Amino acid sequence: MFKNYTVGIWNRSPSTKVGGVTIPGVLELIENIDVDVQPYTTALLLLTYGYNIEVNKRVYVSDFDINIKIGTIFKYTDKYNKEISLEVKAIPWDDGYMEVMALGI
Repeated sequence: MFKNYTVGIWNRSPSTKVGGVTIPGVLELIENIDVDVQPYTTALLLLTYGYNIEVNKRVYVSDFDINIKIGTIFKYTDKYNKEISLEVKAIPWDDGYMEVMALGI
């Protein structure tokens, strides 16, 4: 259904505590999926869903994926061969697919 980019889903492993110091987890590639990436704005997100969160992309995922959550990083190569990284900021609820709002990092 949606297939303009293949993105890698990256999530951070759990942090650990050693001697009172918290060591953050590392980013790990979970899987690659096909998605549709579109430009989006914070103003449109506020108007449509009531979220006032800085975003600049909307990513459609054709199936629900439990690996995508707030803070997940999407990585892909655009049509100009430039590596793009997006951080998931909001996931409005939809039935049968995911509409994910993200910010380029």
